[in-house]
Amino acid sequence: MSDIDKKTKNVSIILCTYNGARFLREQLDSIVNQTYPIYELIIQDDCSTDSTESIAKEYVEKFPFIKFVKNETNKGINLNFFSAISRATGEYIAISDQDDIWELNKIEKQIDCIGDHLFCAGLTKPFSEDGSPIKFDARIPNYHLLRLLYLGPFAGHTFLFSRRLLEKLPDFSDIISARCYDAILSIVAGAFNDIVYINQVLVNQRRYITAATYTIPTDDKITLGSVIKYIFNSLKLYRELKPIIKERFKCTLRFLERIDSPEKELQDAIYMSKLQSSSSFMDLCRLSVFCIRNRDKIFYIAGNRGIIAVLRAIYFPISSSIYFRAYSKHYQK
Repeated sequence: MSDIDKKTKNVSIILCTYNGARFLREQLDSIVNQTYPIYELIIQDDCSTDSTESIAKEYVEKFPFIKFVKNETNKGINLNFFSAISRATGEYIAISDQDDIWELNKIEKQIDCIGDHLFCAGLTKPFSEDGSPIKFDARIPNYHLLRLLYLGPFAGHTFLFSRRLLEKLPDFSDIISARCYDAILSIVAGAFNDIVYINQVLVNQRRYITAATYTIPTDDKITLGSVIKYIFNSLKLYRELKPIIKERFKCTLRFLERIDSPEKELQDAIYMSKLQSSSSFMDLCRLSVFCIRNRDKIFYIAGNRGIIAVLRAIYFPISSSIYFRAYSKHYQK
């Protein structure tokens, strides 16, 4: 793609804020100094009580492409992002958090990569300034739709997507309470099998103990003891959360059935969601068989072969309860 062709692609950046004054300037500086020209930056504040608004307005005065909107009432993360996205007028839309630091060529790299695809994501690297434990996972993620049903393999703040994705987004009013905005967008892109991934660091993600998305990293070292503990914990969670997981997948199923895509990936996801939302023991067995056949699509790394992979797939309907542990009354952040 030539430089002239790239520059004709207008990019809107969405930055949702809530009491983010402490780190906001660093993030704004990393956006306004991008090597790719920014068409518009929409800052939408969700009723902050600190100096977020005054900082945002400082940048509005300096940069004519920045727009500031303050909500009249608190919307929460999901509704605030979707509301801000609806204001974007660019051909492409990028998502930003208030406390990260972008690589200065983030947008340029993504515009180079996305081409005619719907959706582009990339690598995010955590850093901590207050001693909060962090873990950097540099593996290339598995972002097949079947995996997206359970876990978002990439961070929303690395998203850049075509406006055409919004045109393919069905009514999501009943799923928004069960899925985050980034999961909803990536599921739709996955339903069209139209995701591209940049295996390079695009965002430096600030991790601190009070961040809304912060969780203490787990030790992934595989030992006999860790495997036994994992089986025990996932079984315990499955028993506790089965009704919640069932309702979440019923909601997801309704959403998937509204997506108008001819891709086989979507039909497989609909079938998996039907089985996952069922209370039937036979459907649980069917789900295990389905997981065996599709283990390359549900586990992190493709190419799962051998007896261990088969055993993991058989147990996946139960072990996947780990992904929903935030709903457990025993879960600790």
